[in-house]
Amino acid sequence: MKQTFDFEQFDPPILNENILRRELEKRAERRRTILLTIAGALFQAVFILLGLLCWNTAPALTLAWIGFAMVSMVGSGVITIIYAQRGGACYGPVYENSNI
Repeated sequence: MKQTFDFEQFDPPILNENILRRELEKRAERRRTILLTIAGALFQAVFILLGLLCWNTAPALTLAWIGFAMVSMVGSGVITIIYAQRGGACYGPVYENSNI
């Protein structure tokens, strides 16, 4: 039976403490980014709900709340598009860019 991988072809990458710490920092940064994104979406939803709750008493305030939420959503979308086009952070394998 033919093997699909030739494990004798190259040596595995050498891992040291600096590379592992860098990977840990990248994972922590990714976790913080996801939490901030969720917090931003909840923040925008709160402004829309506050606007809808004030509809009967203050229609102008309602428009201000919803307008603020819309501007915030557009800004978040622009930041997301720019981040995606410029590549963002590289979360590939640890050993690709290890020049330590």
